[in-house]
Amino acid sequence: MATIVQVLPLKKMREAYNFHHKYKRHLSTTSNSQTPNSTMAKTKELSKDTRNKIVDLHQSGKTESAIGKQLGVKKSTVGAIIRKWKTYKTTDNLPRPEAPRKISPRGVAKMITRMVSKNPRTTRGDLVNDLQRAGTKVTKATISNTLRRQGLKSCSARRVLLLKPVHVQAHV
Repeated sequence: MATIVQVLPLKKMREAYNFHHKYKRHLSTTSNSQTPNSTMAKTKELSKDTRNKIVDLHQSGKTESAIGKQLGVKKSTVGAIIRKWKTYKTTDNLPRPEAPRKISPRGVAKMITRMVSKNPRTTRGDLVNDLQRAGTKVTKATISNTLRRQGLKSCSARRVLLLKPVHVQAHV
């Protein structure tokens, strides 16, 4: 018995592929399993109630894998929450470490943007020196990041050829 192969144009193949995957994704999000998080969309963090329940079950003597099976959470997640509770005595989300910004978004960043807009050929070194005189110590990389955040590109100026007047006249 010969198999029939249907040749579809590329556009039709893409549509069929996308439909299949959308349908498959739809089935996976609407399944009727017994886990408490099955009706919600996948999130990176568990709810505070779930985290507290994990700690309560751990204190009652249950193992990490038993807690994970009961609540529908991975064993590694359960272990991480228990370690966090043992270390900090809390299940709250702790603040993430972040270096403070050297350039405030309102004041200095707008000043840098204004200076660059007035004179596009200003170098990062000039901006660093100007800010240092004003009392803010920053690096060239900080200036570049600030300009990029403000929607401006930091690029190198084109090299100016050192032509003699004779050569300039020949090109004109």
